[in-house]
Amino acid sequence: MKERDILISGSGVAGLVLAWWLERYGFRPTIIEKSAELRTGGHAVDLWGSAVDILEWMGLLAQLERQRTRNDRGVMIAPGLQPRELDLAQICHEFASRQIEIMRGELVSALEQSISARVDFIFNNSISSIDEHADGLTVTFERGGSRDFALVVGADGQHSNVRRIAFGEEARFSHYLGGYIGGCMIPAYRELQGRVYRYVVPNKTVVLYPVRQCNEIAVAFLFRPPKRLNLHHDDLGGQMRVLQETFSGESWDVPHLLDRLDGAKGFYFEALSQITMPSWFRGRIALVGDAGYGPAPAVGGGTSLAVLGAYILAGELAEATGDHRRGLVNYQNVFGEVVTQSRSIGPAVLQSLLPSSWARICTGMLLLPLLQSLPAGIRRRIPHLPRRVRRAMQAVSRTPVKRYRSPMPC
Repeated sequence: MKERDILISGSGVAGLVLAWWLERYGFRPTIIEKSAELRTGGHAVDLWGSAVDILEWMGLLAQLERQRTRNDRGVMIAPGLQPRELDLAQICHEFASRQIEIMRGELVSALEQSISARVDFIFNNSISSIDEHADGLTVTFERGGSRDFALVVGADGQHSNVRRIAFGEEARFSHYLGGYIGGCMIPAYRELQGRVYRYVVPNKTVVLYPVRQCNEIAVAFLFRPPKRLNLHHDDLGGQMRVLQETFSGESWDVPHLLDRLDGAKGFYFEALSQITMPSWFRGRIALVGDAGYGPAPAVGGGTSLAVLGAYILAGELAEATGDHRRGLVNYQNVFGEVVTQSRSIGPAVLQSLLPSSWARICTGMLLLPLLQSLPAGIRRRIPHLPRRVRRAMQAVSRTPVKRYRSPMPC
């Protein structure tokens, strides 16, 4: 029955979680991915609260717990100041009762392995057009051919192809927050001992953390330029040049890291931009995860939102029993307020990650040891995060998620 056939564009976290639950509810999902294989690169991602619950219901929690990064301490470094150490787990406890940090590639691989035998994948291809008619959609592929589906879901990230086709150009929905992130993986050259190192100067920061499974170090460069860069998201050469120019002359390990940029594994570069849309569906086409409501790369919340959104979308479609419009309307209604609150995370976290002056850096460095010296009971009661950020993160991590009916056997 064609009404059960759903095409998902994108094999990232949102697309894979969506496919898992759709298949469980009796749909026939197909995932199309423009890359030749599963993309398992990227930085460490956080799963909070309700997102952890959903992955537990999928039977993946024990595996993800074994694969978590175990980077629970932070070290802040600024030129001319004494390094300061921070308990990162303590910060997470301010907004989430359960939290897992895991490399994005480990999470994607675990999700793919859980569905590969039950879900069809089309790699090295993409959607070129979508034509809606009375009883479904005809999707034409870039490499030729077409197929009919009941629904198409764009789970294809910040630069979503499905969003462009169905809703318009990215510039209409992408809101620049004032910074950029670039990163890569390099061979381990020093022992980090489960610590996240952060070198900071005004408007620039470099983050290092160990990836214990492969004896590598993940590197992230974040910066705030005076004005928005004129760079296409596929211009890798231009992106590397910008990082070299921006961080040239910095101290600590930064020159060593810049020397290893060229040819580094898993290089990525993104504007810290937020996707904001009035609606995540049009007709029989919907968006999930970063394609519809990305809070901005690396600022926190995006992966948990992707898991939650995919789970809720699948559940509402199942409960709508064939009325796709009712399912999509309910998806937006159930999840809309959480997404709205999540939009305050990006700007506030970016301000914290990229302090604009030495005064802000010095104040932060001086307060850290005072906080750490307090008795544990008192320390737990003193928030590290601004109130509105805590509220936004709590909205994501504590989203009440009901157990949708499961018409198919477990």
